[in-house]
Amino acid sequence: MILLLFLLIIGAAVLTVNLLTQKLGFRHLEYTLRFSESEVNEGDHVTLIETVCSRKLLPLPWLKAELTTDASLIFASEQSSVAEETRFVSSFFCLFPYRQIERRWDVRCTKRGMFSVSHAVLVISDLFSTTERSQPFPEAYAELTVLPAVRPFSALIPEPKQGTGDFLRRRNLIPDRFAICGIRDYQPGDALRDLCISATLRSGEPKVWQYQETASPVLNVFLNLETRETDREQVSDKAVFENEIRLCAALLGEAANMQLPVRLCANAEIGKLPVDTGLLSGSRELHRLLRILAALPYQIAGSFRYLLRKAEPGSSVIIITAQPTADIMRFAAANPQASVYSLRPLRDAECRENTHYIAIRQSDEKES
Repeated sequence: MILLLFLLIIGAAVLTVNLLTQKLGFRHLEYTLRFSESEVNEGDHVTLIETVCSRKLLPLPWLKAELTTDASLIFASEQSSVAEETRFVSSFFCLFPYRQIERRWDVRCTKRGMFSVSHAVLVISDLFSTTERSQPFPEAYAELTVLPAVRPFSALIPEPKQGTGDFLRRRNLIPDRFAICGIRDYQPGDALRDLCISATLRSGEPKVWQYQETASPVLNVFLNLETRETDREQVSDKAVFENEIRLCAALLGEAANMQLPVRLCANAEIGKLPVDTGLLSGSRELHRLLRILAALPYQIAGSFRYLLRKAEPGSSVIIITAQPTADIMRFAAANPQASVYSLRPLRDAECRENTHYIAIRQSDEKES
């Protein structure tokens, strides 16, 4: 009789806790997410702070939080799984009455972009695990901007090669206007300050100084999202495109160090606005350019050949592309001040003085 009474008491307690958990489990339960910093650089570590707070007498002995984020955000824990480009993170809590628990995740940012940790779902169970109940918490949302790292070229590029396998001399992507290597004929768009008076008087034709990799004082960077000739609306080779972004960031960083005005154009749209920055210079504007690179989507907005029409005649243009198309090669042939940097090897017929193959270090590719 005593044993039966004891079992009835236990059963009543289990049933009561079960009903209370179902009815009151999510009442006065707060759950928030935030990053320790809103903006970091590619390769940096950041902390994701997860906070759960109970403001009721009912204990929650088993609480599970399920989060969704991008696979490129690496969590320093085994409590996550990856499906294609999405990472699912799970965390567990034992929450006593009127208690708050804060959990900190160390997150490594391996790729540039605008990321979020969202779609939080909380799952609760009673002490005896006889019932489970889940509820989404859409208000639990954390955003993070990862800027592309501005690496020096020596750390990014091992040795540029041409398609034939011959090594090119190591060189700066942006010209050094103090390194004079000769004299050449004047071309439309050349600055008057580059005029060589003595050579002009001797020849009777206008002559200008020839600098190492001559360029005008204004640099136009054209970024091509088309990683293959069959790309139309979407980037097909995202790994190669991310290396384009890394090369572009290194180029913009060098331009900022030289106080060289830069114009960034890409066949993409951000917020339904075309990517065409106009002329920007200095370290403050470099941050703005890096934010634009971080926000670049994988959607292609128009063919790159139409973007080339925006290049001003005689201006210095650097084209960063996954591979040189026929339109890009024709542009390079018609514009001696244009330089093409391809992330795929060039065919012999594509090798010119102003076309180059850039091989990104394998270590950088693995990070993506």
